[in-house]
Amino acid sequence: MNLDYSNNPTFIIVTLCLAVGRIWLEIIGFNFQKLPITAKLSAANGEDRLRKFHRMGLYFSVGYILLFAPSILMS
Repeated sequence: MNLDYSNNPTFIIVTLCLAVGRIWLEIIGFNFQKLPITAKLSAANGEDRLRKFHRMGLYFSVGYILLFAPSILMS
């Protein structure tokens, strides 16, 4: 089984679309605390910790776009 996704353009485009969707949710002001899984986990882990978790997801999305979008646009 080949697990090298770094050379698979379809995988990169799909994950770029997911990253753009994540950033779009942040721009429109989506409340991630209202998600069912987040609501249940916040009772156990604390609301502040999950807010930081979702913020880290935003940072990963921005980083992924900055690193991989130029290579897709240039090919």
